[in-house]
Amino acid sequence: MLSKFFIERPKFAFVISIFLTLIGVIAIKTMPVAEYPSVTPPQVRVVAFMPGASAETVKEVIGNPIEEEVNGVDGMVYMQSRSTNDGRYFLNITFENGIDSDMAMVNVSNRVAVAENMLPFEVRARGIRIRKAAPDDLLAIAFYSPAGEMSELELNSWVEANFMERIARVPGLATSDLIGATYGMRVWLDIDRMASLGVSTIEVKNAIREQNAVVPAGRIGQGPSRENSALQFNLITEGRLSSAQEFEQIIVKTLPDGNHVYLGDVANLEIGSQFYDAYATYNGGEAALVAMQANPDANALETGAVVKSILSDIEAIMPADMTYAIPYDTTQSVEASIRSIVETLVIAVLLVIAVTYIFLGNVRATLAPVVAIPVSLVGTFAFMQLGGFSINTVTLFGLILAIGIVVDNAILVVENVERILNENPEWTAKDATIQAMKEVTGPIVASTLVMLAVFIPVAMLPGITGLMFAQFSITICIALILSAINALTLSPALCALVMKRNPTPAKWFVVFNHGFDKLTNAYGKAVSLMVRKAAVLLVTFAVAIAAVVGMNEKLPTAFVPAEDKGVLVLAMFLPDNASKERTQALINQAEEILNNDPAIENFAGAIGFNALSGGLASNSATMFVNLKDWDERLAMEGDHTQAAVAQRLNQQLYAIDKAKSIAMGLPPIPGIGVGDALEFMVQDTAGRSAQELADMTYALMAAANQAPEITNAMTTYRANVPHYHVNIDREQARQMGVTLGAINDAMATHLASSYVNDFALNGRSYRVFVQAQGEQRNDLSD
Repeated sequence: MLSKFFIERPKFAFVISIFLTLIGVIAIKTMPVAEYPSVTPPQVRVVAFMPGASAETVKEVIGNPIEEEVNGVDGMVYMQSRSTNDGRYFLNITFENGIDSDMAMVNVSNRVAVAENMLPFEVRARGIRIRKAAPDDLLAIAFYSPAGEMSELELNSWVEANFMERIARVPGLATSDLIGATYGMRVWLDIDRMASLGVSTIEVKNAIREQNAVVPAGRIGQGPSRENSALQFNLITEGRLSSAQEFEQIIVKTLPDGNHVYLGDVANLEIGSQFYDAYATYNGGEAALVAMQANPDANALETGAVVKSILSDIEAIMPADMTYAIPYDTTQSVEASIRSIVETLVIAVLLVIAVTYIFLGNVRATLAPVVAIPVSLVGTFAFMQLGGFSINTVTLFGLILAIGIVVDNAILVVENVERILNENPEWTAKDATIQAMKEVTGPIVASTLVMLAVFIPVAMLPGITGLMFAQFSITICIALILSAINALTLSPALCALVMKRNPTPAKWFVVFNHGFDKLTNAYGKAVSLMVRKAAVLLVTFAVAIAAVVGMNEKLPTAFVPAEDKGVLVLAMFLPDNASKERTQALINQAEEILNNDPAIENFAGAIGFNALSGGLASNSATMFVNLKDWDERLAMEGDHTQAAVAQRLNQQLYAIDKAKSIAMGLPPIPGIGVGDALEFMVQDTAGRSAQELADMTYALMAAANQAPEITNAMTTYRANVPHYHVNIDREQARQMGVTLGAINDAMATHLASSYVNDFALNGRSYRVFVQAQGEQRNDLSD
């Protein structure tokens, strides 16, 4: 008999239990922590940029070549792309669950590399970013200047140099995006001056490339040579330029009279911003905003803690008038949720111990079931880690449910040993335990198998529901198996060592048993009566079933319950082509509304950033709103839950003229949906025009808004954004000796900003951009 082996060798049973507990503790320290199991399919994102291009152009020259190559990559389920009117392209490739995300990214990179040669030079020069897509933002950190001494550009550049480099090395952090631009050498061309001197944009860019370059000049005295040299010297040329004054001295052209045309003669130069499409605010002032996403398999709490420790470290080197705030922190809700469940877990353990003690009546008998709880529960974590599980609400719920089950087998052993001891006064505890295990080994194994038969099928459910609850059922199954092992090894060993005959039970125990016996007898009589009145019992049962079915029909359904996570995201839009100045005015109105809401702690804004599409547009803005602590909001008068705050913000934002706004919470499960709303795609499978697709989408949206269940249906799709169409008279251009390439380059450079190369500043490399002066590209006549 297996148990007899451990009864005679109790130290061996103790070692097994200690080993299970230790590896469980180690697993707890290293396992990822999340709110829910990772059910989001692996995704890889491809991002490209073509300045000045329309959404239609981006789709044609970037999207089509890349998508044709990427389509069908191993393990792909589907892909979806977005092309925006600021020249940005986003492609998300979704893979089957279980696919290695690193290998998926490699496969996508290989496919994109094949398509890269078909892309325009401007796209390749700026680079194509390929990375694993993170489900949702982890943190958003705003760096700001309380006294306003630092500009947005200075804040962004300091953050990039001192913060972004540090967090790039944080394990578990997938991406970090600085919303706003850092330093860039801006070459503002004077078109009239260029025309009078006969200088083209191509000549300007070629001159910059030639004279702002790093060229290895070689060495003097390097062998082999005819004469042995005593010394060797490296030759260093001027290399990259580092100031606007140096760029002004670049020679663009030599005139027939021998005079030079310098870059400063045809352009104004300054160290400005790399781009002016988006910028951030914090509580109404200028800011640098960093949004971070964690890997799906990372420990979100640990990753967030490391980032916050880096923030504490760099506080010492921050400029005097600079500080930071965290207006968006998803780790707080995860911490609160996990902390609440752990508290419930501890309470459940204490209740089980108390109930076990009350019913067994003495401390010695209670010891074996009590010891079984931590061994079974803590040991479960080790096997959870082997299965790739995380510590989340679902697995912890499984452990809470398992608490009451894992002690059953140990109680069965203890009660049987106690009964045999009382029935056989001459037997020792060891003899009684051996006899007890002969009687209960079979029932322990059988009851465990029955419980496994209940929970194992849950792990086999198909779809996302199966992925969600597989960890729940498997966690319980592991705990059940470990409890059975404990009941066959540790519990009998403890019983043989500590159990004693208890001929005189405590007075309270006698009173309790007497009362419980009365309750048992009453229950028995009630059951007997019901058996005799079977018809009444069946009718009552049928009524109860009907009531359950009726209530089930009326109860609302949801995949997971919506929770108050303490943060909101505001997506705001003005009519197409609205300027950033109008968008800033919209932000100002929204900030006034937010400042007057008592439930809001702080907020940060990103002007020019579209939270729904992920692109940049002058008519869009996004705000991250951090609500006050849950306890603080509960103490306030009125309803200040996340849902209530979002509802009243939507009502107030709706009143802003010519603006569309929506305040939404985070999705219940990261990566599934946009905010706490429903998202779906309308696909054209018949090759219709973009306008026809838009008409169908708007009709569907109008019908959806009529449904009482839907608060607000909206779309970011636009097929008729106002634009001008440029027709080039090719024959006249040829007669005038102007090539089509020169015309296209002039328009792209003057109006879209052309990246040339890099320059050095403060030990870092920044980009050089050429563009026409602002007053020379304000209207169509320019």
